Amino acid sequence: MHKIQNTNQEKHILTSHISKKSLRFTVALCAAAVLAGGVAYAAPVETTAPVNQRRTVEATFTDTVSTYYDEKALLPEDQITINALVDPADISFAVIDHKVTVAQDDKNHIPSGWPLESRIVSTEFNPTGDRSIGDGRKHEGMDISTRSQIIPIYASASGTVVTANYHRQYGYQVIIDHGNGYTTLYAHCNELMVSAGDTVKKGDIIATTGNTGWSTGIHLHYEIMLNGVHQDPRDYL
Repeated sequence: MHKIQNTNQEKHILTSHISKKSLRFTVALCAAAVLAGGVAYAAPVETTAPVNQRRTVEATFTDTVSTYYDEKALLPEDQITINALVDPADISFAVIDHKVTVAQDDKNHIPSGWPLESRIVSTEFNPTGDRSIGDGRKHEGMDISTRSQIIPIYASASGTVVTANYHRQYGYQVIIDHGNGYTTLYAHCNELMVSAGDTVKKGDIIATTGNTGWSTGIHLHYEIMLNGVHQDPRDYL
């Protein structure tokens, strides 16, 4: 009888010991679950920020793209020219076509090409009288020979005729103001086809070659001036 009571007491102690151990295990398990739950709950917070950041970056962009090989090649003055030709607020094919036409018209006001069919230069440009050029005489233009033929003279650029008269030295002459500081002179003409005040386009016939004024044969004396300074016509051919 005493032995049975001892056995029951031992079972009670063992059961109590197991219960306390189970309780500690359960508490530890719950704590781990809570911590795990906290990590799981915090995870979306860490992953949400980059997603929002990506959305912000994707929504921010520039509507102007410039492509060039050398960053220094696009100078400020070039950018100003581009902006003047193409206004971002007023882009249309008609507007651009008009502005290109205006730009081409401006180009036509700069002397270029030969003023007549002949390509025979009898006297070169020599404003300083350099003896190494031709016969060393001072010559502020270019003489183009026509081999004694009277042929048409063409305006080398568009502009307004400011002089069409007879000059003691140049004979019958035509002077055209092309704007932008450019003027051209056509001298020793035989016949004038324009009058002062006329507007001419590049390629229009303005006179015919002759031998008037201080001249020794039928030819064209051709001068180009920029802001009053004589230019070498060969630079514009």
